[in-house]
Amino acid sequence: MNQLSGRFLTLVCSKVVLAFLGVLAVLSIWSASGLRVDTSMEVWFLDDDPDLVSYRHFLEHFDSDQVVLMAWQDPELWTAEGLAFVDRVSRAAQELRLPLELEHPYLPGRSDFGVQRVRSITNVTEVLAEPGMLQVAPLYDAEEPLDPEQLRARVLSDEQLVGGLISADGSVVAVVLDVDPLVEDIELKSRLARSLTALAAELGSERGVQIVCAGSTMLDEAFMRYTQRDMKTVIPGMGLVILVAILLLFGSPRALLLPMSVVALTSLLVAGLMAAAGLKLTIVHTIVFPMMLGIGVASSVHVLTRAISLRRSGESAHQASRLALERLLAPCFFTMATTVAGLLSLTTASLAPVRELGWLGASGAAISFLLTFALGPRMLPLLPELGGQRSVIERLWVGWDQRLERLGRLTARRSLTLTLAALGLFLFCLLGFLHLEVGSNPLNYFMRSDPVRSSLEFVEDKLSGTTSLEVFIDTGRVGGMKEPAVLAAMGRVQQSLEQIDGVSSTVSLFDYVVELRRAFRGGAEQQARVPDSRDEVAQLLVMLDDPSELEAWVDFEFQRGRINASLRMADAEQLAKEVDAIDELLAREFPAPLQASATGMSKLITKMESYLLQSQLRSLALAFITVLIFMMLAFGNLKLGVFAMIPNLIPIGMSLGGMGWIGMTLDPGTAMTGAVALGLVVDDTVHFIHHLRHRLMVGDDLTAAIIVTLRETGRAITVTSVVLVAGFWLLCLASFVPNIQFGFLCGLAIALALVANLVVLPAVLSLFRPNFRL
Repeated sequence: MNQLSGRFLTLVCSKVVLAFLGVLAVLSIWSASGLRVDTSMEVWFLDDDPDLVSYRHFLEHFDSDQVVLMAWQDPELWTAEGLAFVDRVSRAAQELRLPLELEHPYLPGRSDFGVQRVRSITNVTEVLAEPGMLQVAPLYDAEEPLDPEQLRARVLSDEQLVGGLISADGSVVAVVLDVDPLVEDIELKSRLARSLTALAAELGSERGVQIVCAGSTMLDEAFMRYTQRDMKTVIPGMGLVILVAILLLFGSPRALLLPMSVVALTSLLVAGLMAAAGLKLTIVHTIVFPMMLGIGVASSVHVLTRAISLRRSGESAHQASRLALERLLAPCFFTMATTVAGLLSLTTASLAPVRELGWLGASGAAISFLLTFALGPRMLPLLPELGGQRSVIERLWVGWDQRLERLGRLTARRSLTLTLAALGLFLFCLLGFLHLEVGSNPLNYFMRSDPVRSSLEFVEDKLSGTTSLEVFIDTGRVGGMKEPAVLAAMGRVQQSLEQIDGVSSTVSLFDYVVELRRAFRGGAEQQARVPDSRDEVAQLLVMLDDPSELEAWVDFEFQRGRINASLRMADAEQLAKEVDAIDELLAREFPAPLQASATGMSKLITKMESYLLQSQLRSLALAFITVLIFMMLAFGNLKLGVFAMIPNLIPIGMSLGGMGWIGMTLDPGTAMTGAVALGLVVDDTVHFIHHLRHRLMVGDDLTAAIIVTLRETGRAITVTSVVLVAGFWLLCLASFVPNIQFGFLCGLAIALALVANLVVLPAVLSLFRPNFRL
């Protein structure tokens, strides 16, 4: 084994390999400079996901389902000046167009993008019957405005306007903007969002009111801005914390050389790999770099600690470095393999960024392992000479080693008590899974005090929803949308959708036809129904003086139509309970050859929720199985592999179960915690058992072997755990709640794993005394 280790070290630290790594690093710098951020909802789904395909198909026929609401409270709204200001905001928003430098797949032939349509109480229309035609006239005319009180009464009596454009009490008004569908182009969305925010601030200052902007476009811009901020502040901050922690724990700047070089180069190479693969940064991908910090530190600190220990025992600098690397090659290889196995389990997820995180993290673990052994022979000998007088830090570590020896004796004496206590606490935490809820609502990714969240909550509290559920209908033939049976079915579907919690209103061609018939038949309410014949429907539509009113609801050939249901984003995840019922309703109301499907942003949010739960269960189960297999291979013993899983399952189970007890939801961040944390905490267990087996092979009994192992590996286990906990808990300063929770849970799992490795594992081994022989 030593000969094999020596050959491997000679190979990986050769000048050729180091030169190759240098070239890769330079290429990665060039490649990583092209990394871009994409925080849109669409990026979460695989390209062939049926719901994403359906959504894209919908956008091919209808302009957009994306809306932004500009809303404000005005105590003098129902005055000539107040209404004129609403009209001014509406016109200014309608004129907002931004230059488009490159052609966009959903905006063919366009040179600009921005706001498509604007709806407000000053530009909505009413249908008036005139001889030979139905005229669509504006409700408000800036040239000859109605008496404000008259207009107020007419607006507040219209169910189609209340909640959508005006609050029920008439104090909050909204200008609703249909914006271009900038699918998968977060940079354009951000430009539009920033322009809308600037416009709102400029106009609001004129009137002395605060205009808030809310909608998925605004959320996407905030995702991008906060992701970029975290990449520039929190991630470097983690590196700084780890740097300071290593410096304090080892007491020498030279101790930073290997771990920080491994961490920096691993992060750089993974970033280059991301860019080369054409990936974009999401809030999930930002987790890659904290992982690289953790993985890089874990491998290099064990080697560093062993080299210092060998120097203490009298070995020369180069000999100590060589021996440390040779003796730790096998355990480091198996820790790398188990980490890779755990992270690759994420590639079974149904969400694209989670899959990508899995293979990127696994690649980083392998790169970190190679870098540790490629750079170690050249950097470890640079550690300062150890003088005869112990430093303060060294004396503290000696004291810690002595405490670990006493801990080893305690675990042998109290093995049953400690095992039962750990089991009881573990089972109690597992009960928290019964209270665990799934939540994929993007609104909950923001802290309650965040202006983006408070603006959206203000709009949804006073007005209607800022997202939507779309029903896409294809009749299969030209003019099919004019059939009374189809229109009647649309009306019944709308009525059912409006019974769902969170749905504030629905609109479709049905509403236009019914209103046209009512107006044409004299205005009586009982005339507001679907005509009896297709010819009458066609006649009503022909009489409409401005057919462009219908462009948003039916295609040019009247073959396809849509039903739009406005939905509060805060209630979007509740839609998951209704998805099956909605699908059954559509199948019943639109039988073959008609086709109808639910789509839209809220449907994607709902689908994401089910994917999260599937991903958590599948990835964690697969991670457990693969890590167990690698444990068995590492130790050549089934029972020992099972025992080795104990200090890893306990912290993972306690952390995830604790989520339910403290009210955390399973979201994009926490869904990955189990597999990622398992891949990280398994490292220390491998080092512990590998060293324990070595002590048993040289003749120690089990208790003595545990005591010596705690003394000789406990320091490295403690250092890696403290450094990783400090680094991951710095994520609590991140901008997004999922990242904050991910950092907290990973740090907690690592801290619990430290206790499990130093206390629970020795106690369990002392109690059951498994066979350590191959």
